[in-house]
Amino acid sequence: MIPGRIQDFKFWTQDVRKDGVPYPKFAEWFGDDEIDAKEAEEICRRNSIELRFWSDDMPPSMIEEDEALEEKHLSQIGRPEYHGKDGWLMVGAFDTEDGEICLMYARQIQVEGAAS
Repeated sequence: MIPGRIQDFKFWTQDVRKDGVPYPKFAEWFGDDEIDAKEAEEICRRNSIELRFWSDDMPPSMIEEDEALEEKHLSQIGRPEYHGKDGWLMVGAFDTEDGEICLMYARQIQVEGAAS
């Protein structure tokens, strides 16, 4: 990815699941192994994407029903203060074994003097 190119940012942050629970194309950079947040942030930074993670508790109904994460659950949790601000986009969501839903946010790293 050439730093600062908005076309590349849009390509890599597109939702590849399209089932209501977003998951970005750039996640393929992480491979099949589980990686920690710091490692994911570094991989994205090297590719001109700033990445943040935010989590909230799973809705009680999701836990009680032992349901997989679905779009309806995303509407039942909070959002961080930066949601939709300063270029931050929610690009991914997943549930954890700890009973949380984790949201991935990304924004393009601006490179001075780069044309988009």
